[in-house]
Amino acid sequence: MMIKAKITKNDCGLLQVFLDKKIGGKHPIKAGVFTVEPGKSLEFHTHEGCDEYCWVFKGVGNFEIGGKDYVVKQGEVIKIPKDIIHRSYPIGKKSFTSFFIVCS
Repeated sequence: MMIKAKITKNDCGLLQVFLDKKIGGKHPIKAGVFTVEPGKSLEFHTHEGCDEYCWVFKGVGNFEIGGKDYVVKQGEVIKIPKDIIHRSYPIGKKSFTSFFIVCS
């Protein structure tokens, strides 16, 4: 079965979401790919009751999680704990792209 991604272009880059639903009516799960352009940043946000996992597969990103910075390089994965304020942005003059999954 083919799944069509919902593609959103915004001020910081490109968001492609191919899974956004609740399992059993209460456990949300969301997955997709985001690209953040140089000099831009995702806004600070949280995921209520859900952890987020990000696998960077292109470039290098800085993930600011709960006031601490973590540099994540191509091929690395970072876990963002539920309910923690966070954002991410590229390091250097190139964009970075990450696969993400948000789940409880």
